[in-house]
Amino acid sequence: MRREIASTPSPTHSKMSSCSSPGGNLKRSTGLSRHASAVGFPFQTAGTWGFNKAHGRGAAAHPSPAMESPEGAAISVEDIAPMLQDVAHFAEAVEKLKDVVLGEGGLFESQRAVAHECLGEVLRILRQVIGTYPLLNTVEMLTAAGTLISKVKGFSYDGSTEAQKKDFEKAIETIAVAFSSKFIFECVHVHVCVSVMTAEQVDVLLQHSEGGVDSALFYAKTITKYMKDIISYVDKRVALEVEFAKGLQRLYQSSKQSITQNHMPMMSIYSLALEQDLEQSGGVQQATTSILTHSFLQPLLHRKQEHEKKRREAKERWLRAKRKLADAESNLRKARQLYVARSEEYEKARTVANKVEEEHAGSTHKTLDRKRRLEEEARSKAEEAEATYRTCVADATTQQHGLEDVKVSVLKQIQDVIRQTDQILRACTIAYYQILHVQTAALPVHYQTLCESCKLYDPGQQYAAHVRDLHLRPEPPRVYRFEPYTATGAQQPARLRNDSVTDDLQQGNAEAPPTSAEAEHFVLTVCVPPSAGRGHQAYKSCGLGDVSKPSRPLSAGTLSSSEDVDDQDGNMASFEQSVNGIEPGLTMTTGPFRNIGLSKAAKTHRLRKLRTPSKCRECDSYVYFQGAECEECFLACHKKCLESVAIQCGHKKLQGRLQLFGRDFSQALRDSTDGVPFIIRKCIQEIESRALRMKGIYRVNGVKTRVEKLCQAFENGKELVELSQASPHDISNVLKLYLRQLPEPIMPFRMYNDLMGLAKESLHAETPAGGEEAKGPELADLGARTDPKVLMLVEKLRQVLEELPPANTATLKYIVRHLRRVSELEQDNKMSSSNLGIVFGPTLMRPRPTGATVSLSSLVDYPHQARVVEALIVFQQHIFTSSDPHPVSSSSLTCQGQVRGEGHSG
Repeated sequence: MRREIASTPSPTHSKMSSCSSPGGNLKRSTGLSRHASAVGFPFQTAGTWGFNKAHGRGAAAHPSPAMESPEGAAISVEDIAPMLQDVAHFAEAVEKLKDVVLGEGGLFESQRAVAHECLGEVLRILRQVIGTYPLLNTVEMLTAAGTLISKVKGFSYDGSTEAQKKDFEKAIETIAVAFSSKFIFECVHVHVCVSVMTAEQVDVLLQHSEGGVDSALFYAKTITKYMKDIISYVDKRVALEVEFAKGLQRLYQSSKQSITQNHMPMMSIYSLALEQDLEQSGGVQQATTSILTHSFLQPLLHRKQEHEKKRREAKERWLRAKRKLADAESNLRKARQLYVARSEEYEKARTVANKVEEEHAGSTHKTLDRKRRLEEEARSKAEEAEATYRTCVADATTQQHGLEDVKVSVLKQIQDVIRQTDQILRACTIAYYQILHVQTAALPVHYQTLCESCKLYDPGQQYAAHVRDLHLRPEPPRVYRFEPYTATGAQQPARLRNDSVTDDLQQGNAEAPPTSAEAEHFVLTVCVPPSAGRGHQAYKSCGLGDVSKPSRPLSAGTLSSSEDVDDQDGNMASFEQSVNGIEPGLTMTTGPFRNIGLSKAAKTHRLRKLRTPSKCRECDSYVYFQGAECEECFLACHKKCLESVAIQCGHKKLQGRLQLFGRDFSQALRDSTDGVPFIIRKCIQEIESRALRMKGIYRVNGVKTRVEKLCQAFENGKELVELSQASPHDISNVLKLYLRQLPEPIMPFRMYNDLMGLAKESLHAETPAGGEEAKGPELADLGARTDPKVLMLVEKLRQVLEELPPANTATLKYIVRHLRRVSELEQDNKMSSSNLGIVFGPTLMRPRPTGATVSLSSLVDYPHQARVVEALIVFQQHIFTSSDPHPVSSSSLTCQGQVRGEGHSG
């Protein structure tokens, strides 16, 4: 308010216009980058991150007793200088780390060692600052620190690419933004906050300024117009968003059928995009209702009316007081004029009387008596005018004091009204932008997921799947032979098409069968060999004499007896069922849902119409009408959900829903015979059967909605879940999610410190005489040439794992051997043992949970966790010496991966 009043041009308050507002000093430096200005730390030069130490001097120059942060923590001004010094040290450490990592010209081994040393210094200062100022201990800060650690550890110092440099610089900027919490920003600018005038100072300044009340009333009126403009802006913007949301819904309805066609390129991507558009439009309409009714428009409209009402009341009070003073001043002027006139008349009458008395001294005269009488009357009138004048002066003084009292009251009332309006406007604005944030926060993640999924698509993949699912019959070749002319009249014209021959032969006994000569001339024979080369059928034409030699004269390419036709149809039916994933002996459902698209798992059920309302095992909502039910296992499902249901028929009543994720590991082993939970075994078997060669397996995340449905299917169907139609990335996500949500990881909490100690001992070797930090030995199984330090790590790791419970040992061995198979195909899937260690390190082990969601120590331990898992993968044969319980051999897995991995690589 003070800044607008000070800058309002008005001739009635020149004194106020000369007073500069304290808030006017808040100017953003134009030389800062976007992130630096948001943090409050200016960049020294383009591309470098530093801290302007002038902030410390400015903060120390403005003393203040205390300042309250938004979270309620009080910080005194004396603590600001040490805090700014800590921030400056952190900025210098980050700057030094950046110079070392991006520097050129030195040996990359020494550069790596110095970079790790600088990284340790950055983490030490960060831990000290977080310990001193707990408000900085946020998820964003810890996540940014973890990202910086991973970028420094994974940086290629011997030959870095531009992408690595950009990722590292982005990590530097991210930690800079994370460090710019509101707490630090307000502490840096505390000298501005403490210099702002209080409410009492504002009232005093306006009371002693000419036109102060008028300026306050004018500002209050301006706020009313300003609120009206804001309401109009938000109302129009909401209308545009509602129109956009309705347009998205119409676009979804019109495009759903055409875009979601099977076997079209990028069909799954655009189907997911359509679902996201529909979800976005629904969110926009819900947010619009909240904005219009509860959060913004109605509270602001009500406050605008209340604000205008109180402003007018204050204005009326002020105008009444001013009118009273004006009336008193007018009466005072009239009384003074009358007083001056009567005084002049009295002075004149007295002068005349004295003059007549001097002229007629010592005698009585009528003229003298008359003049004395006139003088007496003039004196009386002058005294009366003087009394009236004095009364008007006293009344004007009283009205002036009353106006001052009214001024104080009106200014206080105006400031209270303005402060209340500011508070409500701030609350409404926060709620409004919080709604927009919640509405749009998921969009970048969705679009990034779509982008990453698009990169994994192989051109021509859907076309190949379409051709595979056509189940076309082999086309017989057509052989054309010369037919010599014969003189018989019964000879029919030669037919050169196999179709005409087929039509004639299908007439049965209506015509005589063709003679052997006719068969030699125009019967088209096809000999199909038992095997085909390079994915195509090899056809061979038979000679003329081959037609009569076999006991069955016509082959599969031509029509023979009805027995051949029936046999051929039966073989084709068996072939189609085996392609669709159903055993030839298993009959397809013949219920009322046989004509709609069924998933592979749905085809194993004997479906009938739902008889009683039940809960759908696919979407977890109730089914009332148009539902299906299995006659054997009583699985209930919507008709539309039959296309995606993943629970197979167990030929017995399906059990209730089981809480699988987040359940204790010992409880998950009740139905297991080998100590491995069924969900781990099923996911790994499916990935090994068709996704060992898939690029980025376990690194690329699946689609969130599909992963949630798959988790729900596991809890509903347990071992009966069909995974052949699920994306391998979704399956890998389910496996990682199950392991992460275990109350205690596979490697228990009590072993965490021992494992981290082994990893640190392996990574941080003794410092050589040159003073350079040694790099940890490479984890590679080289037989007799293996590094002794690595062998020592493996032996100690084996001894530590001997303390595992039998079930944990069996499960860990099963997972590690699977990861070993994945790493053996690194050339195809790009997942080395180190990459798998980074992915599964925090999944298989983690420290005992504390109050914080993610502790800084756990982020620092990420490289050590990855080191342990990498050692388990590389030396799994030495660490796990017992027999392999895995049902699939490595050679068979390699063949399966070659055949199936290519078809599912997208």
